[in-house]
Amino acid sequence: MNIAIFGLGYVGLAAAACFLRDGHNVYGVDVDESKVSMLNSGRCPISEPGLGELLAEGVASGSFFATNSAEVAVENTDFGFVCVGTPSAPNGSHDMRYIESVSKDIALAIKSVCEGRMYSVAYRSTMQPGSLEGVILPLFDASGVRTGVDFELFYNPEFLRESTAIYDFYNPPKIVVGRRCETVSVSELRELYRHVDCEEWFIVGYKESELTKFVDNSFHALKVAFANEIGRVCVAADIDVRVVNNIFLSDTKLNISPYYLKPGNAFGGSCLPKDVRALTAFASCYGLKLGVLSNVMNSNEEHKRFLIDRILGLVEPRDRILFYGLSFKAKTDDLRESPQVDIVEALLGKGYRVSILDDDVRADELIGKNASYVKAKLPHLAELLVEGESVDVEDFALIVKSKSIRDGFDSRSVRVLDIERL
Repeated sequence: MNIAIFGLGYVGLAAAACFLRDGHNVYGVDVDESKVSMLNSGRCPISEPGLGELLAEGVASGSFFATNSAEVAVENTDFGFVCVGTPSAPNGSHDMRYIESVSKDIALAIKSVCEGRMYSVAYRSTMQPGSLEGVILPLFDASGVRTGVDFELFYNPEFLRESTAIYDFYNPPKIVVGRRCETVSVSELRELYRHVDCEEWFIVGYKESELTKFVDNSFHALKVAFANEIGRVCVAADIDVRVVNNIFLSDTKLNISPYYLKPGNAFGGSCLPKDVRALTAFASCYGLKLGVLSNVMNSNEEHKRFLIDRILGLVEPRDRILFYGLSFKAKTDDLRESPQVDIVEALLGKGYRVSILDDDVRADELIGKNASYVKAKLPHLAELLVEGESVDVEDFALIVKSKSIRDGFDSRSVRVLDIERL
């Protein structure tokens, strides 16, 4: 296939080199004339293992050509990849100037040289959700080309690391393709990636695909910051950081696993809040400030407020709300720092009428700190609790669910908000 690569930085040159290796012809496009000249002479402008050799072979064989003309590239190719930079703007968002500029150039080139054939473009540049729909598609439309007739756009984020870019291209953790609608074929991309060793394909909407790279990189940054905070604590307290790290990483059931990574309810219970506070307090004894861990509790409180706002958006003042589940976890009566306790307390304070159905919780059987905690938060818990057999769901405007609804409880006639799943 004949492929155009718009933007010849790390991402663009890595893609160009790998497509050349797979037997495709590649036109590379960049506004930097010195870079274009360097590449056409067989020299690579960046240092990346294996990259220079593949590009030089492409130049020597005539299968790689660099240009600063989008029109030349579009005229001689079947498919384009946009890999231009999206640096940080002063406010922290992505600077979209280069994306907008290259998109206009491609759209005008399609209008000029693609009469009678559709041209497909896949964007690999990292950009915020809504960019394809809100920024790029309008630029193409304004150029007079027709979506689905003259062109089709995809979003195809890359997962390359510098120094291992070629290996990562052929061994990605997943392939994500964002498309305009479900009827748009991704067969061209499947053909282009047929040499790539990856079984996980996700064909999704534009916004979901655009957010993917943000989520991945933010999590990687979070992991590094978390590991370094634990490392600082260990060094300060004369604890062997390698031993602690090895123990942590050995746990692939809970620590390095999908557990606790599904968006839903806030955390609670007797362990997580207590130990997060204790670790940050322990670090403070050594004069350490843990920026990530010290804000975990703040983030958890913000999430509770988010859930409260979601509930308020579904009901009217004085509506009746049924909470299905009050304890922090199913099959337990532990109410200590349960998010639902805080949410119910807030709703009662706003004048909403709340009832609670939880087969695991009996007000007269709570003891110790569990009893004292809920007494301080919900002193009239016994009056709020209802039995399943006596509940008429028609009396409620909303059911807030945090536990699996038991057999025989029919909630189909009432709106249900499952706060365990966002």
